[in-house]
Amino acid sequence: MLLDPARFAREVDGKPVGLFTLRNRQGMTVCVTNYGAKIEQVLVPGREGRFDDVVLGYDSIDNVLGGAASVGAFIGRYAGRIDQARFTLGGKEHVLAANNGPHCLHGGLKGSRFRVFDAVQRNESCVEMAYVFADGEEGFPGTLALRLTYSVTEADELVLDYEALALDAPTVANLTTHAFFNLEGLAGSGRLSALEHEVTVFSNRYFEMTPDLIATGRLLPVEGTPFDLRTPVTLSTRVQAPQGVGGVAGYDDCFEIDRSAAETGELALCARVSAPASGRVMEVWSTEPALQFYTGLVAGEPLAGGPGKGGRQYAQQQSLCFEPQGYPNAPNVPAFPSAVYEPGQPRTGRTLYRFSTS
Repeated sequence: MLLDPARFAREVDGKPVGLFTLRNRQGMTVCVTNYGAKIEQVLVPGREGRFDDVVLGYDSIDNVLGGAASVGAFIGRYAGRIDQARFTLGGKEHVLAANNGPHCLHGGLKGSRFRVFDAVQRNESCVEMAYVFADGEEGFPGTLALRLTYSVTEADELVLDYEALALDAPTVANLTTHAFFNLEGLAGSGRLSALEHEVTVFSNRYFEMTPDLIATGRLLPVEGTPFDLRTPVTLSTRVQAPQGVGGVAGYDDCFEIDRSAAETGELALCARVSAPASGRVMEVWSTEPALQFYTGLVAGEPLAGGPGKGGRQYAQQQSLCFEPQGYPNAPNVPAFPSAVYEPGQPRTGRTLYRFSTS
């Protein structure tokens, strides 16, 4: 089941790419490639002790390059959508690469999803990666240095620690991870689905979006809406339910995470998800103030690109993404917390995925 590092060893854009395998003493294993800092495999046990792979990914660098760009990736310089691919900073308008209609999504045409990170594996359970966004890259101002560490703990946690520093001019950034999870595991035969997972999102308010999924600046109460996930919800009872009875086609929505003033900048529990058949449970903790929850909006629609692990064609609603991040479209919404990075003032963040069984 374990991915073969030899199938990831090559050069991309003149830089070496590889696969880095992280383990703890309990057997949890995570495989990450430094192309896009992408999580390609996570092996954790289920209720009966069976280890299985719980993330979508690819089994060679060729398939990574030919696959869906966001699968497993670390997202920068700016996660989510920036309205009309432009914003004003310091009185100057900056025009970005538009790659989602007229909008900029996940850093543009060649955001960090498409970049080779410098990588050093420090020990059996930790790899460090780094990338420097150049001034003007994808239209963003200023040089931004990013450092990223993936670690596996003895508590069966996958931890992402990151720090970004503007080097020469103010810039904006919003960083997140884009792993696609299915806690029932990928080894079983038949059609994958994630809609029998039970999900809780610890949020009282969600971000109002335009039809293009651009944050308007308004936060709305979840109570009485399909976005009320404050108590455990089996997704199949909400997704594809009849419209007008609390139903949605799927989720691609951002939630404000509930936290006290004392927790600002500290880890807070964002979400919990469980899989009934395997008994696997995952908690999402982060220092970030918001959480993008994604199932895909068109059931069964294939993800872009070629086959995934085992030759499987991935599709929407076969997996779930929990993406802790800053407020969406913040450069264009003055009322939101600032996304500006000032030179010499690093910002740090931490997100962890904690696995257990029930």
